[in-house]
Amino acid sequence: MRIALVMITISLFSLGGIAQRPGGPMENMPADGILKGKVMDKSANIPMEYANLVLYSMRDSSIVAGTVTDPEGNFKMENLRPGRFYAIANFIGYQKTTINDIRITPKQWTVDLGTVFLNPATTNLEGVEVVADKARVEYKIDKKIVNVSQDLMSSGNSAIAVLENTPSVQVDIEGNVSLRGSSNFTVLVDGRPSVLQGSDALQQIPASSIDQIEIITNPSAKYDPDGVGGIINVVMKKQKKTGMNGVVNASVGTGNKYELDALLNHRTKNFNFFAGLDFNDREFRMDGESRYETYLPDTTNYRNSEMEGLMNRSGFSAKGGFDYYLTDKATLTLSGRYGGYRFGRDRSTNRNVYTIPALDNDYSRSESSSEREGNYYDMNLNYVQKFDDRGHQLEILGFFSRRGGDDYEEQSDYTTDSDWNIIDDVPDAIQTTEKDYDRELRVKADYTKPIGEEGRIEAGYQSRFEFENEKYVYSDFDYVVNDWIENPLYTSEMDFSRNIHAIYGIYGNTWGSFGYQAGLRGEYTDRSIENIQSEAPYVIDRFDLFPTLHVSKQFPNDHQVLLSYGRRIDRPGGRELDPFVSYYDPYNIRQGNPGLEPEYIDSYELAYQKRLKNAFISLETYYRINKNKITRIKTLQDDGIILHTYQNLNKDYSLGAELMLNADFTKWFNFNGSINVFDYRLEGNVEDDDVSVSSTNWDGRMNLTFKIRGGWRTQITERYRGATVTAQGEREGYFMTNVAVRKDFFDGRFMATVSVRDLFATGKRETITRGTGFYSWDHFEREAPILTLNLSYIINNYKSQRDGNMEGGNGGESDMDIGM
Repeated sequence: MRIALVMITISLFSLGGIAQRPGGPMENMPADGILKGKVMDKSANIPMEYANLVLYSMRDSSIVAGTVTDPEGNFKMENLRPGRFYAIANFIGYQKTTINDIRITPKQWTVDLGTVFLNPATTNLEGVEVVADKARVEYKIDKKIVNVSQDLMSSGNSAIAVLENTPSVQVDIEGNVSLRGSSNFTVLVDGRPSVLQGSDALQQIPASSIDQIEIITNPSAKYDPDGVGGIINVVMKKQKKTGMNGVVNASVGTGNKYELDALLNHRTKNFNFFAGLDFNDREFRMDGESRYETYLPDTTNYRNSEMEGLMNRSGFSAKGGFDYYLTDKATLTLSGRYGGYRFGRDRSTNRNVYTIPALDNDYSRSESSSEREGNYYDMNLNYVQKFDDRGHQLEILGFFSRRGGDDYEEQSDYTTDSDWNIIDDVPDAIQTTEKDYDRELRVKADYTKPIGEEGRIEAGYQSRFEFENEKYVYSDFDYVVNDWIENPLYTSEMDFSRNIHAIYGIYGNTWGSFGYQAGLRGEYTDRSIENIQSEAPYVIDRFDLFPTLHVSKQFPNDHQVLLSYGRRIDRPGGRELDPFVSYYDPYNIRQGNPGLEPEYIDSYELAYQKRLKNAFISLETYYRINKNKITRIKTLQDDGIILHTYQNLNKDYSLGAELMLNADFTKWFNFNGSINVFDYRLEGNVEDDDVSVSSTNWDGRMNLTFKIRGGWRTQITERYRGATVTAQGEREGYFMTNVAVRKDFFDGRFMATVSVRDLFATGKRETITRGTGFYSWDHFEREAPILTLNLSYIINNYKSQRDGNMEGGNGGESDMDIGM
């Protein structure tokens, strides 16, 4: 990727990018000159990646050369002819720095500018005081980077709130995340696996402790290939400034929503100690209604329900660790986290069940309470050895995690009259308990070595060992003995183990104005499922190959294009595979499918980017083929019960384009928006019925930011999620509006933010499902609007910095840098 950025800078030069105008006295001298140095953020004293350096001729101010800095802030221009020059260093949101009177001569071919400092830009306008910031979303050729500090709506919320207004990401009203239409994606925290998975993991991470979120839809062979949609990498705040510093955040929201978190750092010469605490407890009111119809040969059954309830999400965690700088090129990091989580629901449902012809007409009330809670911990040991400043390094990682928890649900069904008054105070009561324990161990090594001037090879090995035990107990309440009695028909225990061993290699280089990177990853999977009610375990031994390819092309006038391909996999989990039948309610049961095959995804992307004076445009087109599509389906049983299970359909296809714009229309007004349009097509059969469907879908979002004098800032966000089809029906669309206002005090050391989410209470979930012998309609709404106050206090000028030693290449060349 870096060569693409270099070529962008060079394309600003005159046509052809000539180094010196013809006819000059140095025209026939050899081009052996080298100009190098390092760019640093002066206020934070940290290296600046992707800063621009442009070299000009002192004679006529023509552009001679240009480049961008690497992750360590270093830059280097080569093949320069002798002469007198000046250079300008610049980065979005910073003041330009000019270095004058640079001389390259046959006696001094190499000139080292040393450290070049850039200051954050501040602009004073009449009635408006503007402090330049990073863009809320930065569009790189290989990924999108969300700078969380620029998202006012995230204050006092989780990572989910950040993703709600992020390109390529969709979030429903319950906080379930999907990436380009797929809910199957990989969550990383600082480039390492998360103990909790998917949306559950993102719900537990406070946004105030996050520095950046990276959206990578077509990662390289260095990453695990798991997940249909790609990778969401959450980069946590981590300060490396000398001395003690930190930040404390607290928030309160309407309807019993509370959050508190704190980060502290202490840096000495050879050590950097870091620690953090966070706590959250959020309740949400909810209500919904549903209509179910089942069709028997001579009777139609109807079931109409209205529900209201309370949903709770809470959790806590404590983390800590240290970086030990053994030498200026060797770092050892030890870190760990311990935490707990809880997801609970209390619901009251009024239900009317009747038939046509009129045989039955029953009224009842169901009171249910469910709770999923547990504790977890993880430990990381990381060693990085850098051999030079060009990205030659070795990284070794050890990771261990453990999680244990209980899923508990109790349900009581009462008979009522037509006005929902209870007429029988002895309910039918059931109770289910699921004890879940899992652990994971990973060991991996990654090696990177530059080859020649622009080339690079990467290679690595990883082993991961996963184990999960689930015990499911179903009990009925016996009023005779006044106790819960275990029902063996719906009680089971399962052991799930999966070991995956992987090896990969990547080669990247340049050819003219092209950059390319090719990779191949091989993985051997050993998986076993044992259920106490099954005669034999379900075993899989499989070897898979995952090729990746990235090609970039730089065009004149600041245009660049990237073409990429990657093969990915989505492996079914234990819950999807467990053949045991478990109980939902009197009308629904669930069963896994041990015969499920993994999904294999072929993902193609073509990205175009154009930089303008005060704006940036990105257009991404994508095509994704998903083979062995795993789909949750419903089927009607002979006794009228609905069975929820999983099935491999044939394929699904997504062909789409996403247009993104980031523009500073004035010095005090920024617009950031995107629109995604894609055609979705599904092929498959359910119970010999063809369920092939297709639809054209779209979603969009915009973010308006106003910076006003006196440290005030206002942000308005709008997002729309369009309707789409499913294997057995469709889902309706909806839109949401959010507003936030922030005020800075005491030179930015104290900040207060007030936000309103879902201002017009338009968020909803509405689905229709059809199948052989049944029809259902569901409508669900969550509490809205929600008002939140967040307060932040910065200790000793705390400023976050990315951890340069995390997995994913951030300690050296970026994973997606295409030989540049």
